[in-house]
Amino acid sequence: MVHKHEIPELDKELIQKAAASLLHYASKQKNEKDEQNILADQVQFVWLIVSTHRFLDNNNDKPVIIPIKHPLYNSSTEICLFTKDPQKEFKELVATKGIKHIKKVIGLSKLRKKYKPYEAKRKLCDSYDLFLADNRITNLLPIPLGKNFFQKKKQPIPVELRKPQNLEKEIDKICGSTFMYFNPGTCLAIKIGTTDMTASQLSENIEIGIPRIVDKIPRKWRNIQSLLIKTSTSTSLPIFNATPYNVDIISKNESVNEESGISKKKTTVSNKKKDTDNSKSTQRRRTRSQRQE
Repeated sequence: MVHKHEIPELDKELIQKAAASLLHYASKQKNEKDEQNILADQVQFVWLIVSTHRFLDNNNDKPVIIPIKHPLYNSSTEICLFTKDPQKEFKELVATKGIKHIKKVIGLSKLRKKYKPYEAKRKLCDSYDLFLADNRITNLLPIPLGKNFFQKKKQPIPVELRKPQNLEKEIDKICGSTFMYFNPGTCLAIKIGTTDMTASQLSENIEIGIPRIVDKIPRKWRNIQSLLIKTSTSTSLPIFNATPYNVDIISKNESVNEESGISKKKTTVSNKKKDTDNSKSTQRRRTRSQRQE
């Protein structure tokens, strides 16, 4: 259990300064674009980098959905949907509902056949902003998609297609959220904003997103070593570092819990021993009584 004094208070002024500095750098980079910097004129994602004290051994391809205030995706977002076979059924569903975000529907058999070459997988990954998949086939997608999707953190978000009436609501929720993927290690990278946001919008996303993200990490704040923000082409700017004081509090509390556990074990063993001794003593008295008779 995390006590109130263990939860550090985020420095909102530092977050605002870091957000403003990062966006200023991105704007300057865009204005000074040249042939060697092909990303300079593109809107980039701002990443929240979470470093943990302990190794995270949770290797789950299913993303954790984190709602944020200012969406990363908008009306121009292009989505690709992976479905069960036959894909025609779902193409008709998308057309009937007029879901403009979904630009491409690909059935599982077509994905395996048409996108088997590495170059085809790479082009598919780069062609759309977001990928969704019928939650009944998500566990079948890692091999046909290839490692490029997972390295770029563009693995498909599961959606429920057995209830097509809710599809539009699901897409709206997804477009208004960011996603956290657990990989073995001590570092997590989560999209928290874009370079076309204002410093205020980016700061709000960071302040709202961090508690929700930390809440999904094992041991929560006790496991957070540092928080930084960056773009794919910038240096990292720190917005939080665990102080020795916070680490000391955590260590002491864990030591107390461990000692308490040992103490409980000793007490349990001691009680068992007492029960055994009492039982033996009772048995001896009964034996003596029988002999006297």
